[in-house]
Amino acid sequence: MTMPISGGLRAGPRKWMIATTVVILTGCVGPPGNSTSGEPTMTPITGRITDPAQTGQQGASLQLTEEGRQFIASGHLDEAASIFQKAISLYPSNPYAYYYLGQARYLEKNYDQALTPLRQAELYLAGDSVWTARVFALRGQVYEGQSKHDEARQQYEKALSLDYRNLDARDGLDRIENLPPPTE
Repeated sequence: MTMPISGGLRAGPRKWMIATTVVILTGCVGPPGNSTSGEPTMTPITGRITDPAQTGQQGASLQLTEEGRQFIASGHLDEAASIFQKAISLYPSNPYAYYYLGQARYLEKNYDQALTPLRQAELYLAGDSVWTARVFALRGQVYEGQSKHDEARQQYEKALSLDYRNLDARDGLDRIENLPPPTE
């Protein structure tokens, strides 16, 4: 399918390939590691694309995910969630959109709604220990918000077993360990 663009030109899958290249070259999506914001970098997921046209969809989905992250940072959680859902509809295998959708739901205190996208993120992030640890740590925070402290502890411990530097998991585990004993 081609889409009209300015000047009467038409752009198909090639336009998406070019757009993805521009996104990568301009630094919106970079090499693995940490971004300047302290967040791990979202990298294209390789080995999952079977249709070349999906390459552009993946790039556009990652760009939307970055926009959603900015909405979270500015406290606009509803807008962020909407953008993450658009990112998922463009490329349903985008693990970062699921992770950040879960984070937005957690920040809204919609704990039950946070767990489903985190399960999806975990599936798609298999093999990436830093991001999987982030999923476990966020799931621990969700369980902690639900006062499910044993489940939270398990998630924090899983996170630290994958990435001992995960501060959210360390802080969460410290909170759980320092809770007063339950009264009977």
